[in-house]
Amino acid sequence: MQLADDQIDKENLSALGAEAAALLMDRKFGVLADRLGYALAYGREPAKAIEADLAACLVETSEEPDRAIPSETVTFFRSNDVNLFAVVACVARMPEGPAVLIELVVTVTGAEYHLSLEDIGRV
Repeated sequence: MQLADDQIDKENLSALGAEAAALLMDRKFGVLADRLGYALAYGREPAKAIEADLAACLVETSEEPDRAIPSETVTFFRSNDVNLFAVVACVARMPEGPAVLIELVVTVTGAEYHLSLEDIGRV
């Protein structure tokens, strides 16, 4: 997803992270994949890969239902070799109780900023 210059601040990136978490919690895998793609799809269809990776996280979790609080953390990077501008880490509570970590990355090429879904993992 290409971002406008006014979307690359902490507040807007947090809101985009919260939106991605809501799509995941609502199991709108196709919408999430269409908006952000999925870096760890590894040749799989992105929506199916997101669904499968979420299912794996939920099977592996041993978290008590009341431990994780939904949150978004934005980390910005100084110049680097991989054009990484920021990472948005979101903890999302799934309807069945456990929480998962959603990581979004913002890359920059020239003057263009792009947001994509990097990973879904256990908290």
